[in-house]
Amino acid sequence: MSDKRILVDTSAWIEAFKGRLNPDKKELLQQAIESGRAVTSPLIILELLQGCNTHKEKTTLSNLMHSLNGLDLNSVLWEKAYELGFMLRRSGLTIATVDLILSALAIHYECAILHKDRHFTLVAEKTDLDCINI
Repeated sequence: MSDKRILVDTSAWIEAFKGRLNPDKKELLQQAIESGRAVTSPLIILELLQGCNTHKEKTTLSNLMHSLNGLDLNSVLWEKAYELGFMLRRSGLTIATVDLILSALAIHYECAILHKDRHFTLVAEKTDLDCINI
């Protein structure tokens, strides 16, 4: 997985910011950032910025997130998310909308997703989503 891009979910960023990553996952995230393999999406940035308490914190976090490569949420991807949601629901899973879109992003762009969110693990059981659970 050394050359694979990693979509870092909001849940993983929160764990990292709070200093709660184990040493292996901390190293994985740090290497992914330094090598340019850590990627994000506007949805993750939105979720993170909503949690900021001050303008300074928001500006600092926004600058950090915008320094990462972003994955495009284009019309093809929306169609993939629609199909993924439909397929998962038919198999008995109802996944939160943002997690569904992020799962579709990771699958489409062939990224692993670094997370602490059981929804991604459930999606991975039914698809080829590559999960790294922290």
